[in-house]
Amino acid sequence: MATPYISTYALFPLFQVRDRMKRFLMSLPETKQVAALLTKSSPVLLLVPEKHSIDAFSSMMALSLALSKEPGKEVHAVSPMHVPQELQFLPGSSQVKTSPQMRPGIIIDIAGTAQLADVRPQELKGGTRIHLLLHEGAEITADLVETHVRQLPYDCVVIFGASDLAEVGDLFTNHADFFYNTPVINIDNKPTNEHFGTINVVDITASSISEITHELILALNAEYIDSDVATSLYAGIVSATESFQKPSTTPHAFQLSAELMDKDARTDTVIQHLVKTKPLPLLKLAGRTYARLRNDEHGQLFWSILRDLDCKESAASQEDIPAVMRELTNNISGYNAAFILYENAEKQYSVHLSLGKGLTKRSKEIQEQLIAKKENSILTFSVPASSLTEAEEKAVQQVRSILPIVRG
Repeated sequence: MATPYISTYALFPLFQVRDRMKRFLMSLPETKQVAALLTKSSPVLLLVPEKHSIDAFSSMMALSLALSKEPGKEVHAVSPMHVPQELQFLPGSSQVKTSPQMRPGIIIDIAGTAQLADVRPQELKGGTRIHLLLHEGAEITADLVETHVRQLPYDCVVIFGASDLAEVGDLFTNHADFFYNTPVINIDNKPTNEHFGTINVVDITASSISEITHELILALNAEYIDSDVATSLYAGIVSATESFQKPSTTPHAFQLSAELMDKDARTDTVIQHLVKTKPLPLLKLAGRTYARLRNDEHGQLFWSILRDLDCKESAASQEDIPAVMRELTNNISGYNAAFILYENAEKQYSVHLSLGKGLTKRSKEIQEQLIAKKENSILTFSVPASSLTEAEEKAVQQVRSILPIVRG
């Protein structure tokens, strides 16, 4: 029988340990809080959501590479989905797992000031008994001892680019107690983030999660930022800012990119994989989008239509539509809004909408008006209709309702 991991996790009940750790951390600035926690923790679990952005994944890789430089530090990077082909060029990506290590652990909390004199395992038939011996004269009763069992052995968890824990998927669903009883570092730049972490490093003014991750690595040790770490951070910034063309790109993103180049970030490799090279299924799907492109010059509105059959014949999927949307808007100048109307196999209709520069300031208002979800700057909402023609008419009507009034 495999011997489980045994930890005498301090001589206080678990809730007291968490409370003391929280009060200690909150006395420090956020980046210092993260550095203090990561320095004390091993093993460390790094996570991205099931539907993660390139920026989130690149940030995870950068921190994983940086932490791995600490002697004796055990770091596990996990992505619930397999690493996309376009990101397999990132240093260390081959080490990313689709699930964390399952190593059963037993935590024994003993209240009071008594110190352990000895820990002695005893092999029994069909099991193991652990003897915890206190010093002579110590007083102990059963109500001063608490035992906890956990399947995941990690001291802390770092989650990149998730608005809430539910976005982690089955890992959170199956191990909710672990996430609720383990320090969680929440790193994100989305205004929709629910601040679910023990420490929340959420900066909605940052162009990318990679910029935030860079500051955290600096707080750990500036010397950790070598060519590999710089390459991962640069990849995240390029993706999040759409090659520095996105309206929300900040001066800091440009400045940091220049600093990463000085750290020998392999910029040519990043550009080759994330900008110049497009997967064939994406190109095929984009071609069908361009072939059906329609526009209303009066309101600077552009739209196109994709069906489930288009995805199948292009060897693509509905998950590729946001990338096609970005490809489309990168080649349209001066638009107020652009959208793709998608018809799935069940004849249900959804709109993937991108707002032009003139409407981005009203993004939250428009999202509420359309009852839409937002992911990676693209708004998505459903259109109830009995046919594709009806869905197109309704979609155009709804999007026109958010456009600026043009006075003739």
